[in-house]
Amino acid sequence: MLDLQRSSKVKYSTISALGSVLVLISATFPFINNIIAIFAPAINTTHVDAADNNLAAVIWSLAICFQATLIIIANYMKPYLLSYVPALFTSIYSSSFYFLPLLGYSPNENFWFFFYLVIIILILIGIMQSFNLYIKLIKLRERLIEDTFHEYLKEN
Repeated sequence: MLDLQRSSKVKYSTISALGSVLVLISATFPFINNIIAIFAPAINTTHVDAADNNLAAVIWSLAICFQATLIIIANYMKPYLLSYVPALFTSIYSSSFYFLPLLGYSPNENFWFFFYLVIIILILIGIMQSFNLYIKLIKLRERLIEDTFHEYLKEN
């Protein structure tokens, strides 16, 4: 029995580690267009008529979609909470250069920009942890009510 518990714990931690690796890999997705541009600089000048934009922007848009998909898939593997930090950072960092100019603000990569990004990420991790704890409490409450109901039925 003890060996079964150990092997299942190893399997669980191995699956969690794999999920964490997938989340970390997804953290590179917002920069995939820059990585490809190192090897094929023509993607910055190649125009895609269907998207009315250059190929680098199209690749970036697809990568953002794939990042979310990979994180959802990895979430089923129960990755470690800290593995979400790079993915949150890169997605917020990358998105800020898209959305802030739409609001009339030109982001500068200075100390305060990164400071606010880190603060936002810490708040998001706190919200994720609080939500996780809240869900666990709801499940515990449901189990307690169910057990109490079953005990009541046994007595009567």
